[in-house]
Amino acid sequence: MKRLHPSAQLAMWFVCFALLLAACGSGGNGGKNEASPGAAPATSSSSPAVETQSAPPASEDKGPFPVTLTHMKGEYTLDKKPEVIAVLDTKFVDQLIALDEQPAGSVTAAGSDTDFPEYLSDRLGDVKVLGTRDEPNLEALVALNPDLILMTDFQEQVYDSVSKVAPTIVLDFYEDWRATLETMGKITGKPAEAQAVQQAYEEKTAKLREQLAAKLGDGTVALIRPRTEGIRVHTSQHRTGSILYTDLGLKVPESVAAVDDTAYEISLEAVPEIGADYYFLLSDALFADAVKELESTKIWTSLEPVKNNRVYQVDSTLWIAYYGPIANSLIIDQAAAALLDQP
Repeated sequence: MKRLHPSAQLAMWFVCFALLLAACGSGGNGGKNEASPGAAPATSSSSPAVETQSAPPASEDKGPFPVTLTHMKGEYTLDKKPEVIAVLDTKFVDQLIALDEQPAGSVTAAGSDTDFPEYLSDRLGDVKVLGTRDEPNLEALVALNPDLILMTDFQEQVYDSVSKVAPTIVLDFYEDWRATLETMGKITGKPAEAQAVQQAYEEKTAKLREQLAAKLGDGTVALIRPRTEGIRVHTSQHRTGSILYTDLGLKVPESVAAVDDTAYEISLEAVPEIGADYYFLLSDALFADAVKELESTKIWTSLEPVKNNRVYQVDSTLWIAYYGPIANSLIIDQAAAALLDQP
């Protein structure tokens, strides 16, 4: 083999060194391009120049975004936090406020055209009214010009119209509030905060569960709502029933536990068959007369829990309509205060 002249060897050495530097440089650029759609994966390198780069990967710059949300109509990817959110269920207001956020517009609870949840009134700013949960106002929704709309399958009949206004996320009306909270954490870029809110609730209920078990023993609790068409009894499958019977560990009357549904209707004559030791009586302006009628009957006043002051009237709007971590926390506070104060 023919030997190279020393000067040629030196020149060749410089060429090799230059190619080595170029290879190291291309390895650093490949790391930045990994976050770009369609970019080829970068090869790993042990070069000190790559390991000591101070710039973070592009995916970290966006924090929790982009994030893909799976909902009842498919999937939707958020590239950034939406600035103008419209909600078509009042429970979403509770969920957002729990994360120190708020919607730009919201419907109100059924039967109310202008009032937002009273328990959140001091924490809501200039939130626009978008009709009621039962009848969303599409004109108001269009005028809001939202970046994102949140609704449930309860409003399925307006989905086609609503989804033309802005990207729309549809969640299950009966979805557990914890799952909804997790979704809200993703939407607002606050997954850790959402987890902390849930953890605080779990710790609170665990403590109250022990106190209630010690106080009530095997005493059973019923949740009923007098209505024009009859008296509705809520079971442990109902979302508020789940708060009482699962989260707080209250005992379900045997007659109620035997029903495989979220609630059922009974007549006045069947009320004694519930057989509960304690009653929570749901009442609101809509069915106030039905509550008064029940309370005036001999059948009701003859019940042992009524005679022993073990019936507690509570606001059905708070206890049923909102179903978010703030409302739920108030429910367990009220339930525990009523039951633990008993002699």
